[in-house]
Amino acid sequence: MSAERAATAPVVHEDGRPRWPAGMSCAALVTVNFDAETLLLAQDPAMADRQKTLSVMRYGATRGSQRLLDVLDGAGTPAAWFVPAATAAAHPSVVRDVARSGHSVGLRGDAFERFDRMDAESRVGMLNRAAESLVAITGTPVRGFRLPVGEWPLPLAAELMDTGINWSSSWFGDDTPFVLPAGHGRSLVELPISHALDDRAAFFWNVNPPFPAGQSRIAPYGEVLDNWLLEFEGCRREGLLFVLQLHPEICGTPGRIQLVEDVLSTLVGSGDVWLPSADRMAAWWADHHPLNPAGHPADVFLSNVVTTPTSEKYGHPKEA
Repeated sequence: MSAERAATAPVVHEDGRPRWPAGMSCAALVTVNFDAETLLLAQDPAMADRQKTLSVMRYGATRGSQRLLDVLDGAGTPAAWFVPAATAAAHPSVVRDVARSGHSVGLRGDAFERFDRMDAESRVGMLNRAAESLVAITGTPVRGFRLPVGEWPLPLAAELMDTGINWSSSWFGDDTPFVLPAGHGRSLVELPISHALDDRAAFFWNVNPPFPAGQSRIAPYGEVLDNWLLEFEGCRREGLLFVLQLHPEICGTPGRIQLVEDVLSTLVGSGDVWLPSADRMAAWWADHHPLNPAGHPADVFLSNVVTTPTSEKYGHPKEA
């Protein structure tokens, strides 16, 4: 191990598992993607004339978000909400309620853009405008980010930190946080996600137009809960990070909200799960794990694509 890496070696158990604060066995984070109708309008602006279809997503603003806030409050659990600036402008009272309830409000672009199809100047301008819009509504700084859709542009970590954002929850590929280089000796903390812990994968479905295409049924509620709890028990056993992704229009129905209550009850009732705010978790990780373990997949990937330009390896991106 190099002297530099040894001096900043992560705090871990002998088997390599992270040592979470206060001797906790694992960590957990509840996150909420509050996109409302912005998601559909970004995919097809003609949806603006389809009010019945848009009402599927607006349910999250009119009904689902309040149920989620009530359940989170009852469990005493902080959550990280990710909101496109356009959604916040359309539903400012909901976003203010989220902030007033003590939850963080992170950025999810302006209008659900594909960041990988924007040039750097456009991306930076949009990030700054969107962050300023959220701050004007919530009165609190924006520290977190989740990519709405598409791929992660290589300069994005630095662009986010220049905007005042110091952590993301967008990448897959690991069960514990890691860091992404952001230039000038800076690192953006990544709190990774999983499709297995995303309510959208089990429940998001619309008949006409079919969305997502090919999904023919809504999963049984009990089986989804079993899946989530099995993932939690695995994270707890191995000392990992459990990140749940929720959407108010999906899990905020009268029946599905019970799934959220049951998961939160298990997390809180376990007694050995660290459940901080995302801001606190990211700050703690940055302080105690300033470097990824040697050979971490993110470092290998970034080293590879920086050495060989993406366009040479894979060709230029194609329009969907």
